[in-house]
Amino acid sequence: MQYAMTFCRTGSELGELGLRPSKDLGQNFLTDSSIADWIVQQAEIQSDETILEIGPGLGILTKRISKLTNNFITIELDRKLAEHIQKKYSIKVIQGDAVQVEFPKFDKVISNLPYQISSPITFKILDTEFKKGILMYQKEFAQHLVAQAGQRTYSRISVMAGYRADCRIIKDVPKGCFHPVPKVDSAIVEIIPKKADFEMLNEETFRIVVRALFSHKNRKVRNGIMAEHKVLGMEKDAAKKLVEKLPHFDKRPITLAPAELAEISNYIFRC
Repeated sequence: MQYAMTFCRTGSELGELGLRPSKDLGQNFLTDSSIADWIVQQAEIQSDETILEIGPGLGILTKRISKLTNNFITIELDRKLAEHIQKKYSIKVIQGDAVQVEFPKFDKVISNLPYQISSPITFKILDTEFKKGILMYQKEFAQHLVAQAGQRTYSRISVMAGYRADCRIIKDVPKGCFHPVPKVDSAIVEIIPKKADFEMLNEETFRIVVRALFSHKNRKVRNGIMAEHKVLGMEKDAAKKLVEKLPHFDKRPITLAPAELAEISNYIFRC
């Protein structure tokens, strides 16, 4: 009954603004107040911290965050929602695409992320200096984000996030907590930045190598390198000579931790 009332209230509020949830914008509005309370609690907001919220929607998280800090910025793509949030909470709202706009400086980031921008936004956040993120994702994406080497869900996303931050799922959120109801469940992930604990000679080379290897993550490293030798800027004959000397050449990328993948990229960079 409580869920039905909240669901209807969300629909009514959208109607008053002349809005319907946009599938193109990935608008699935969180309606569960207890989940919203819990998310904000996990951020452990201090009054002097600057908080960034991406995609505030109707403001279920915004309402709670605004009571804890005066240093609060949101980014909202939908013009009507941006105007609504700014008017209702008297906070700074950047109206635009969070993937494209320049992030302000912030200490912590909180968001119920639209599913289709999960990857670019996550890596944009990780390229920024911050203390903590509490982010809600499609559950499948969250599982990839936190996966460790050897696990079924281990992927390029796992590697590229894993060497820059400690990521862990802290709560599953059923799809019934949103309006409209999405097809899949969600999960809340805590992200805490860290420095890589291994040597990386060239980050761009590392990114290219990881992308190339995880295009063939179940093939042995030497086979993946040969298949992607052009992407790596190598002639076929040069790649043949190189692969038998590579660290971990006989292993599969899905079994290799970020530090081991860095050994491969460092070797290629030196050559």
